[in-house]
Amino acid sequence: MRVVFFTQTFKPDYMGGAEILLYHSARGLQARGHECMVLNVGGHRPTHESTWHAVDGLPVRRITFANPIPNGYLDLFDPRVFRAVRRELKQLKPDLLHVHNVAYASLAPLVAARTLRIPIVQTLHDLWLLCPNNMRYQADGSFCDPRRYPDGCGHCFRRYMIWADVPHRRRWMMLLTRPVARFISPSQAVIDRHVEAGFDPARFRCIPHGLPEPETAPPQHPGVKSVGVTASTRPTVAFAGGGVEIKGAKVVAAALPQILAALPDLQLVVAGVGDPDGLSVFNKLGDSVRLLGNIPFLDMRALFGIADLTLVPSTCHETSSIVTVENFQVGTPVVGSNLGGIPELIDEACTGYLVASGSADELAVQVIRHFQRPAWERRRMRQACVRKAHVEFTLQRHLSETEAVYAEVLAEAAA
Repeated sequence: MRVVFFTQTFKPDYMGGAEILLYHSARGLQARGHECMVLNVGGHRPTHESTWHAVDGLPVRRITFANPIPNGYLDLFDPRVFRAVRRELKQLKPDLLHVHNVAYASLAPLVAARTLRIPIVQTLHDLWLLCPNNMRYQADGSFCDPRRYPDGCGHCFRRYMIWADVPHRRRWMMLLTRPVARFISPSQAVIDRHVEAGFDPARFRCIPHGLPEPETAPPQHPGVKSVGVTASTRPTVAFAGGGVEIKGAKVVAAALPQILAALPDLQLVVAGVGDPDGLSVFNKLGDSVRLLGNIPFLDMRALFGIADLTLVPSTCHETSSIVTVENFQVGTPVVGSNLGGIPELIDEACTGYLVASGSADELAVQVIRHFQRPAWERRRMRQACVRKAHVEFTLQRHLSETEAVYAEVLAEAAA
């Protein structure tokens, strides 16, 4: 089978969760005998570019366009992207187009494939089809209800880019995604949010994230090395959200005094950057906090393995949580928000703990509770995390379920 994966960003540029998952899926399907390539088209770049390159044996066609004059309708449908994608698909002649991240590229790739009668599968990495800030997170920290605001609330959290903030946006999104035969979602929560907004539930398939077995290598980052030295004598908690509000930075900072009152030797290790205001609150908490900044991917895995516990207290609606899966792979329990797809990952008191989103008190209680458990119970939790990762979040399971969706879509197209 020849599959073209579409994304608006890919190596050597930014590699977030969506791009990492695409990379592993495409290479995994290659190993199963499929012909895979990545079509990387972005409509908001400094300059125009048109090149081919390879990423670990994966062919990548990269096309970029200079920033257009700001226009929300171009974020819905960019004719430059439409023409480029249609031209490439005519040449590549794939059996199927698998669309991933389309922000900054618009929904034009879907229309381009439809004009060529190429079946389409789209993986949902956020709530962009429902909300211009892709999280349904409002400026006051509350969660937008689509039943109350069928055309959008207009009260978006605006520290990040707003895409396609135009009148009747959701209706346009539903129209432009009609060519998609199946949506793949990593969690039932994301499916439920789209169905609440009017999408047909029959078009969705839930396939949890799958990652390859973690590479084992000693950390190279000096900060991670330093944490490893002290972790044997101090309770160690990791937080990978930097100073980002929607990842729960303020919640973690607010919970820490209560945690330290019960566990004065605890060290909190903060990875990542983000909002300066969010990081500044950690600076006020003294030597109990280690700010490491951005850490390379493999060293992040090492940090998670060193930690006794990892915090994922997101205040936005996460589709799922790759950080949680990464921690389970190395045997580290997680305290996560009871919001979005996170509750589908964590088994209470077995692989971690769930807390109300935004509640610093509940976060503190669960961290203290964890370290007050006997060492043998905490070891058992680590073992449960690894078992869960090996059963539910393997790359091979993800690939098999993805192939099943492909077969379903191609059979319908043939009929």
